[in-house]
Amino acid sequence: MFVRIYWGKTYPGSWDAIERSYRGLMAIEAPGLLGRLVTRDANDPENLFTLTFWADRQSVDDWEASRAYAETFAAVLRPFIAGAQSVSLCEVKLADMAGFVRAAQARAGEGPD
Repeated sequence: MFVRIYWGKTYPGSWDAIERSYRGLMAIEAPGLLGRLVTRDANDPENLFTLTFWADRQSVDDWEASRAYAETFAAVLRPFIAGAQSVSLCEVKLADMAGFVRAAQARAGEGPD
């Protein structure tokens, strides 16, 4: 499993628009994509981090090279990014996702919170 971590510095006051944009983007599926998080830095609210979880490296590479990525995610986010950004791709060596699964089930009303 791989985690792709994106960081971007956003323009002040753009978070409402970013959230609206991502709500639509979250419905887009990609082969190998296991899940995604869009996060706002608690200490610097103009920092955006996205974490996407992938089954394998090839799925990440295919997504980043796809027309869908360039014309949807990259294009939609571009107006909100103030210039600085970075991407890290990390191979997961150890994982314990039980807490995430329980939280997701509780949010969906499927299990204990």
